Amino acid sequence: MIEFLIQQNLCDFKAQNILDVGPGYSHFSRVVAQTTGATQITYIDGDSKVLQWQTQQCHQVGLTPECLLMHLVPSHFAKFQRSYDVVLCQEVLEHLSKAEAILEILARQLTPQGRMVITVPTKISEQWLKWLNPAYMRDEPFGHVRQFDEATLRQMVQAVGLKPLAFIPTQPHYFVGHTWLFGSRMQVQGSSGDILTKGWRRSIFVRLVA
Repeated sequence: MIEFLIQQNLCDFKAQNILDVGPGYSHFSRVVAQTTGATQITYIDGDSKVLQWQTQQCHQVGLTPECLLMHLVPSHFAKFQRSYDVVLCQEVLEHLSKAEAILEILARQLTPQGRMVITVPTKISEQWLKWLNPAYMRDEPFGHVRQFDEATLRQMVQAVGLKPLAFIPTQPHYFVGHTWLFGSRMQVQGSSGDILTKGWRRSIFVRLVA
């Protein structure tokens, strides 16, 4: 569904370069590249395994990415002065105690007509998952430390000078999928979203969110 929404909202937008911040094991940067015609992708992540995986996936479709191994703290961006047509910040802000500062830095990296794609879990879904599984994100390194509703996110993006072009509510199948994911006590690496549990529980999750 997220893939479809990216294609729908960026189908008339042309880009050359993409910045994907905290990509985890997602493929959305390559969806954006295919949709916008971009040929350059830069990844920022604090996990070298994630960057290696993203590099391998890009090579398979003829892209050579730039990978920056760094944590998302303001001091690490002190000399980061670049321009990108598209910035992806998906499932990232909830992990950051200084989310506003990081978002402001990322907004400055956009070209004048650039676009940013932001996704976050909703406050309601976070509360539901904690009720369903009290161990959800407990003692998880780089786990979730912030919760967002629409008003909070709107206020944050506008405060850093961004203008929301589309605000899309919770996707029901993702809500159902994550209910299964955490309700069935599957193991997930909080920082990257990597599902550590294998077998039939994982197979059901993949079918639910497909």
